[in-house]
Amino acid sequence: MIFIRKNLNGFFPSSLSPLWFNLVLLFVCQGLVSCAGVARDLGMEVVPDVEMRQGITGTQQNPAILDPFKKYHLVMSANECRFFAMKVPEKWYWKVYLTAANHVRDRQGHLEAKIAPADPPWSPLPDADFQKKFNLDVEGMQAVLGVGNGQGTRMAFLKLCQDGAPLDISIESQISATNELMVPTKTPKSE
Repeated sequence: MIFIRKNLNGFFPSSLSPLWFNLVLLFVCQGLVSCAGVARDLGMEVVPDVEMRQGITGTQQNPAILDPFKKYHLVMSANECRFFAMKVPEKWYWKVYLTAANHVRDRQGHLEAKIAPADPPWSPLPDADFQKKFNLDVEGMQAVLGVGNGQGTRMAFLKLCQDGAPLDISIESQISATNELMVPTKTPKSE
């Protein structure tokens, strides 16, 4: 650093020499740091699949608890599985809206989403499945999974397993009471 200052000594005014030198050095360092991310963003640098992982994670022994009022964004890669849980009150239903997208050309991505079976079994919901398999080229797909709970309050478990290309996934929940699962109430007879 002293060598550089001596060589640039006539270039800067003598009273501002250290200040100018530090400012130039600061701008050069900022440029180098900002260029490091540009190559990755432009696809000029190959990022290993494992480094692409983002979002909440959960294991089979310790699933991540989903908040029904939040939307979650994940990036799943490197052939991984994640586990999630949702508390479903008695006579309520839980719907999971999944969106999966593959942005990698020339690699197919696969996602298997499944709500674990329960004992006693979950009640099926119209237009919702217990499981869905996504096979994605460079595209995106949506699916709705759901369960109805005619029993006491219990936990529902969602398993997501990714294979192939990294996938961008969003999870959005809806949990609400349903009339079909409620016991009919007695209405007073009209006379």
